[in-house]
Amino acid sequence: MPDAAAGRRVLVTGARRGIGAAIAVDLAAPGWTLLLHHLAASAEAEAVARRCRERGAQVDVLEADLADPGAVAALADRAGPVDILINNASRASNVDLAALSLPEWQETFTVNVTAPMLLAQVLGAGMAARGWGRIVNVTSATVALGGPSGPAYVSSKAALVGLTRSLARALGPAGVTVNALSPGAILTEREVEILGDDPHGGIVTGQAVPRRLVPEDLLTAVRFLVADGSQAMTGQVVEVGAGLVLG
Repeated sequence: MPDAAAGRRVLVTGARRGIGAAIAVDLAAPGWTLLLHHLAASAEAEAVARRCRERGAQVDVLEADLADPGAVAALADRAGPVDILINNASRASNVDLAALSLPEWQETFTVNVTAPMLLAQVLGAGMAARGWGRIVNVTSATVALGGPSGPAYVSSKAALVGLTRSLARALGPAGVTVNALSPGAILTEREVEILGDDPHGGIVTGQAVPRRLVPEDLLTAVRFLVADGSQAMTGQVVEVGAGLVLG
C-alpha cells in the first residue's frame, strides 16, 4: 500500500501486463491517479485500469509509440503533472552480434533510453518545481550478466543505468529521487512469447533463492523507492532477482 498522506499522480509506461501492470495495481489507492501507458493494446490496458479502479484509484489510459520522440512528448503533455514516473516499457532485442543491424540498435536505444530520458526531462522538471518526485527506471540483470539478450538490449539497459545516475545528480537538489530497478529472471507473458514455455532455462539454478520469480516479487522494492521516507535513496541500482546478481 502506498503512502496514504498524499494522493499521487503516477505514470507507468508499459502498463498493459507483466511488471508494469503489477506495479500499477499495487500503487492504486484512494486519492491516487494512475496513468497507464500502452501501445496498441487497449483491451489489456483497460483490464489493468479496472483492477486499479477497484482499489479506489482514478485511472487514465494513454497510448503512445515510444519509438517516436514526438509521441513521447505528446504522452508527457497528456499526462500532465506527475509525481511518480515508472519507466518500465522496453523494446526486446535478441539479435546476436553477427546479425545486428544499425536500425535494430537505434530503435532499441530510442525506446529503452531516449524515451525514458524525454519523459524524465519534461515530467522531472515539474517534480522539481513542486519539490517532490520519484523516478524509477526499470533496467535488467543482463547489464551485469552480459546476456542472454542481444547486445542492443544489454547496452541500452546499461545506458539506462547511466541515465539514472545522471538524473539523480541533476534532480536531487530539488527533492526528486531517481533509481533503477533491476529485475532478475521474472516470468512474464512477454518472456514466454519470445523465448517459449521455459524462458529462462537454467538461470533459476544460478539464483541464491532457486525459484521462479513473478512480477509481484518486485512490488515491495518499488513501494520503498516511491515512498516519502526514501528521500535518501537515489542514484542506485536495486537488484531484485533472488540473488542472481550479487554485489
